[in-house]
Amino acid sequence: MTRRVHGVETEYGLIARRDVRRLASDEAGALLFGPLARSRAGTNAFLGNGGRVYLDVGSHPEYATPECLDARSLVVAQRAGDEVLLRLARSAAADEAAEGRPVTFSLFRNNVDSFGNTWGSHSNHLVGRDADPDALAAWLVPFLVSRPVVSGAGRWRRGRFTLSQRGDVLGDVVSNQTTRARPLINTRDEPHADPARHRRLHLLAGDTLTLEHPLWLGLVCTELVLRAAEAGRRPPPGPAEPLAALRTWNTDPDAWVSGDPEAGSELTAIGLQRVLWERTGEFASDEETRSGHAAWGATLDAVAGGRPSGAEWDTKRRLLRAWADAHGASEDDPRLDALDLRWHELGVDATGRPRGMARLAEFRGQAPRLTTDAEVAAALVTAPSPTRARVRGRLVDAARTADRDVTVDWARFVAHDLPGGGPGAWAFAVEAALELDDPFADADPRADALAARLASEPRVGRLGGFVPPPAGAPRDGRAD
Repeated sequence: MTRRVHGVETEYGLIARRDVRRLASDEAGALLFGPLARSRAGTNAFLGNGGRVYLDVGSHPEYATPECLDARSLVVAQRAGDEVLLRLARSAAADEAAEGRPVTFSLFRNNVDSFGNTWGSHSNHLVGRDADPDALAAWLVPFLVSRPVVSGAGRWRRGRFTLSQRGDVLGDVVSNQTTRARPLINTRDEPHADPARHRRLHLLAGDTLTLEHPLWLGLVCTELVLRAAEAGRRPPPGPAEPLAALRTWNTDPDAWVSGDPEAGSELTAIGLQRVLWERTGEFASDEETRSGHAAWGATLDAVAGGRPSGAEWDTKRRLLRAWADAHGASEDDPRLDALDLRWHELGVDATGRPRGMARLAEFRGQAPRLTTDAEVAAALVTAPSPTRARVRGRLVDAARTADRDVTVDWARFVAHDLPGGGPGAWAFAVEAALELDDPFADADPRADALAARLASEPRVGRLGGFVPPPAGAPRDGRAD
């Protein structure tokens, strides 16, 4: 079994209003990231908890989790990411209010707006460099096009309900593009680790889930499928036209679609998920995957039997239908569209009550919560899994505390302002680069030494051009 780190990049929906006027997306994004831009001189920052927050293309706020070793830690990390964005919104609102320009910010864990704009949730999974990409795709494509049964966020729009918010906008199966084609699987080879040993599998097919249990379950199911693919097991036959099947199953998971011509059969999403569940059972070899495999089967049984399944799309649809029945609303009532959006909203009101319906369902005990407030608070400071993220986070914190000039990436940390090259006042700035190419290394003596230098050595500014030393100064750091 391959040891693996996972991560998720989440793009958030954002609405900002000044008085009753809704701000354009670029203005809203600029205001939201104003505090970060003023403190970090930019809208892209790695954090002490190992994560990264940034303003992405299209003016979407985005949070990338630190590397995590298991699905539950990743759920904790995502919950911490929500809080990072909420804190940024509170800070931006306070800044604008102080300037006499009050603005309200609303953040949403969703993937599409009423104008047809869409944004993503991308999961990343470490695989070995020797893993066969074709074998991975042969397992993943059938899995991903049927996975909304288990991990779709659901969408109610003008009387039409779909299991997945992203299911109707994904435009390719496998591609190196991320925006124009929107494939299920992105093939861009950026391992963010030792490229001789590792490959980063980048999946674009998922919805941004708000409920914790469905989020956890979708990640565990993906891990089980990856284990089966890496073990060389024969994949189940998938649909002949994967994207067409995804669109069909997005409205009806019981619909029959044509299978792979070699298989000569028809498939339903629930039936295909059942086959995948059966074929991955042997790889449920630890506590989390055994629990997840059992929950996967129970979810499929409940969906097939028409019982509450705990899947986010199912929970959302049941609550919206209950509201419609209580208020005598028809399925195309625009208030249901508004409630669909409210499902995904983050934050609390003045009384501490969750604003969003999903968080409110957790608050009322209508949906299980896997994390605790204490775990999330800790994950705002330190990565929840013992991985490279903790090393990187300690370096980021050391640099911030000492106000250092550094460049940070997932697998590299560079300090630009350490002294070197000469004694005393004639020292000039040198770079100290540290490669962090082992994602599993949660301790590194080199990083400890560099953090100590950042804390203790003077900061030396880089020269903007040649500045000759005064007469009588030593040459080349040596006395005459």
